Amino acid sequence: MKQISHDPRLVIVVIMVTVAMGALDAVSLTHLKVFTGYMTATVILIAVHLTSGESVAGPGVVAITAYLAGAALGGRLVRRSYSRRRTVADLLTGVGALVLVAALIWWQDAAWRYYATLVVLAIAMGLQTSATRHAQVTDLTLPAATMLLHGLMHDSRLAGGPAKGAWRRVAAILALFGGAVLGALVSSVSVPIAIGLVGLLIGTAGGLLYVGEHPLLERLETLGPL
Repeated sequence: MKQISHDPRLVIVVIMVTVAMGALDAVSLTHLKVFTGYMTATVILIAVHLTSGESVAGPGVVAITAYLAGAALGGRLVRRSYSRRRTVADLLTGVGALVLVAALIWWQDAAWRYYATLVVLAIAMGLQTSATRHAQVTDLTLPAATMLLHGLMHDSRLAGGPAKGAWRRVAAILALFGGAVLGALVSSVSVPIAIGLVGLLIGTAGGLLYVGEHPLLERLETLGPL
């Protein structure tokens, strides 16, 4: 099988986004009680809570609906006639801005902040998934440990595979774990600050793709197949 070569800078950017997603998932689960980016888990939570009498069906349906809206918008935006880097950069900077808006909303001491934050974050995550899908980095179209762990072993020497991309998968797993720890710790002190950090990290990742030739980025361009 031919080994896929990925744009090194896109790989780094997607791993940065994976850190942010780990943090946001931790914040979402702890304080919103549903996931805003990992819809598989949200569907499962709705089902489990319905059977236990502690339904999160309302918030769950809201999150899924808003996520679908973000995905539809993201689908349109990635079909514009721009380069892959430019498209991913535009989407991620937009996502970063939306997440910062969500942080400001949560900062408000108002009854409506829960659902408003949930909707804005879910729309942003629909857009974010469109961006990472368009980046086309193997196993990282959605920051989820299952495919990363499976790919790590499926393509390993132990399984008779080429063991290509192992470092990328390990880095992504650690990024997801580290991000979740960070999100849990920071949100225990301040939820809006934790969400704001996620927005800044995603926005910074998008901004990295706008940068042209720069000595600090030259090494990324010569890393070879990732």
